[in-house]
Amino acid sequence: MTRAFASRWKRSPGSFVLLGWLVVGAACTVRDPVAFINTPHSDAGPVASSDSGTTGEGENPSDDPAAFCASTGPLLLVGDSVTGAKVCSGHLAERAFRYALCSCDRLAFSATLTTDAFRGSMGKYVPGGQGGAVATNGGVAANDTLKVGGGLSAGGADGISLGRGLSVGGGLYSGGPLTGNVSAQVTGDAWVRGDVGLASLTVEGKLAVPAERIMSGTVTASEVLREPVDSVAPCACDDASRVDIRGLISSHAQNNHNEAIGLDASSLEGFNGERTLELPCGRFFLTRIEGQGRLNLVVRERTALFVRDDVVIGERLSVEVVPPGELDLFIGGDVTVAGQFLLGSIDAPARVRVYSAGTGTLGISAGSVLAGNFYAPGATMTLSGNAEVYGSLFVRHIESSGALALHYDADVATLGSACGPEK
Repeated sequence: MTRAFASRWKRSPGSFVLLGWLVVGAACTVRDPVAFINTPHSDAGPVASSDSGTTGEGENPSDDPAAFCASTGPLLLVGDSVTGAKVCSGHLAERAFRYALCSCDRLAFSATLTTDAFRGSMGKYVPGGQGGAVATNGGVAANDTLKVGGGLSAGGADGISLGRGLSVGGGLYSGGPLTGNVSAQVTGDAWVRGDVGLASLTVEGKLAVPAERIMSGTVTASEVLREPVDSVAPCACDDASRVDIRGLISSHAQNNHNEAIGLDASSLEGFNGERTLELPCGRFFLTRIEGQGRLNLVVRERTALFVRDDVVIGERLSVEVVPPGELDLFIGGDVTVAGQFLLGSIDAPARVRVYSAGTGTLGISAGSVLAGNFYAPGATMTLSGNAEVYGSLFVRHIESSGALALHYDADVATLGSACGPEK
């Protein structure tokens, strides 16, 4: 019997990561994944986490790490801790990231908002692609120009108030009045549940306004329908409709692949300096991520990471997902990053999906890069200066001190097609 060992190296200052392949005989190849937590400038080199991680997947052969990682497509997650029923991560993503921006509370913009769309699987981002819808369960108040490449839906009774021009690349819905001494253009149909009071409104499709509501200014549409307009809440913000983030985390506290790679669930609690955690394919669990320094999370394969409590980083958080890698990151608490937050790749935002159950405020500092899909329906996100996001945001409330540009990767809306029928 012959044995050969080949390796892949990732070098960083003072440390490296080694992922090995063990070949026994001529016909059998077994992947031997190891997670390393690296401390740069350490004479000891990379240090593997201890063997005291949480237990593995039990008797179900489909949960064996080798079998799990031999499959392709979106990850199957343990969604029910009682029956062990599976949830496809593609279906979760389709439900959570339908819009470039979804807000449970009212949207208010003091500077410009621009959205468009592209498909990372088809090539690099090119400005101006059709798509990138915006939705809120409240109203919209804008002091500057809104240029939405997809539809615009405002479910709140306060409707849409405009200070500058509006262009919508899809349909428009306003749960209350549509007002402002400005011009607005809508490519699709429009539904306005209140008065229409613009300098001019051009709707390429049909315009529906209740008969008792007033329309003033110049209104042009293919057809004007004076009929009732139903109330809608476009963002699934109620408790029954939200992704059960804490339930998924609880299920994976025991049903995970930690043991297969020797990952201690508490290994990133209270760290100092700079750490790098590179995870192979699989589902992994950590109790908490907290440190005063910098954390680099690297994923190159199909990976899910479940963090029971908060993520608190004192300096910089970098989440690198290298194609064909994909990451579903579930966080049971708040996310706090004092410095830069570098999330994903601008070439493939759909490959990164972050789900947070937190209810606090996530401040995104200048110099950060958000290139993924961030779901936090109980949290507030604050963006410093002019901000550019590749992917999508679903939050309770958003505040932007400057111009905001959102580039929606439409690949995230088709991930469920590889899951099969949703149960």
